[in-house]
Amino acid sequence: MTDTRADPKQTESDAAEAPPQSLRAYLLTPDIEELDGLHTDDLQRVIGTAKRKHAFVWLSLLDPDEDTIHETQRALGIHPTAAADVVSGRQQPKVQKFEGHLFVLLWGILYSTKTDDLVLGQTFLYIGDGWLLTVQRSVDGAATDLRELLDHTPAKLRDETMKAAYTIMADLVDGYAKAAADVETDLEELEVQVFSEGTSEDHRRIYEIRKDIGRIDRAVSSIAAALRESTRHLESTKVGREEIVPYLRDLLDDAAGTAALINNQSRALDAILSSHENNVSARQNKDMRTISAFAALLALPTLIAGLYGMNFKDLPLVQWQFGWVVIAGVIVVVDVIIYVLFKRRHWL
Repeated sequence: MTDTRADPKQTESDAAEAPPQSLRAYLLTPDIEELDGLHTDDLQRVIGTAKRKHAFVWLSLLDPDEDTIHETQRALGIHPTAAADVVSGRQQPKVQKFEGHLFVLLWGILYSTKTDDLVLGQTFLYIGDGWLLTVQRSVDGAATDLRELLDHTPAKLRDETMKAAYTIMADLVDGYAKAAADVETDLEELEVQVFSEGTSEDHRRIYEIRKDIGRIDRAVSSIAAALRESTRHLESTKVGREEIVPYLRDLLDDAAGTAALINNQSRALDAILSSHENNVSARQNKDMRTISAFAALLALPTLIAGLYGMNFKDLPLVQWQFGWVVIAGVIVVVDVIIYVLFKRRHWL
């Protein structure tokens, strides 16, 4: 009988040779061809073949573990400090040039998969001659499908590693503008609520928008600062045949425009918040005036009823059988006069 049981040593060997589960590899020729089962040991050979065909290899990692990061870093020759940023977690946006590759870290605005809040994800780009590595940290957010993004990009905008990287970076920066546009819509709705007499604005919504503006502002201001510093230090630097600075300048212009919009939105929200606080104070004052007016209307009948309820024989009209009618009429007349006075003063 043939023994069909798997050899433990063979199983361990196959597992060691299997590519990381989170690693997806593509060959851009400029068509996008997925490379199934590509192991990191074969990367340099595949990259060399791609360069001879005037193509490049794109590697994509989504929320990878530490072992996958180190394995890919060794295979591509990425500088250890650049790879450490992926492992360590939240880092500030930056652009750094290492020997053999360019490293770019950008924050992305993502919509949370659990709540309606905006969250900050991270995208790491390692751009080399003949290869591009992207690493996405989604943090509870819906990460951008980069394969779909590049599929819908004209071939002439992704036929070089720097062009493809720029397309991804531009989409991240455009994400700030889209998020800012959503905030603008929310602000318009809030303005209608605040300045409409028949609508009571939701203060929780105001502070939710304040939180979204703060996150967008932190992201876009940090990226603008990183791009600004990079354009000063990376003049005439190239990745492959493409110069870096023109791409960074274009991204900086887009980020600066979004930063200006967010700054204006922040000031507009401050005005809305001030109006909201004034509305709350005005409503409280109006409520207090209304309560005081009703208290005055009830005070006189209570006083008269209390006096005549003391059962003194010498009180006016006590001995007359229609005296209560006169007293009731006096109460009504006085209350009507008080009501008219309060109404003229807009207390009621």
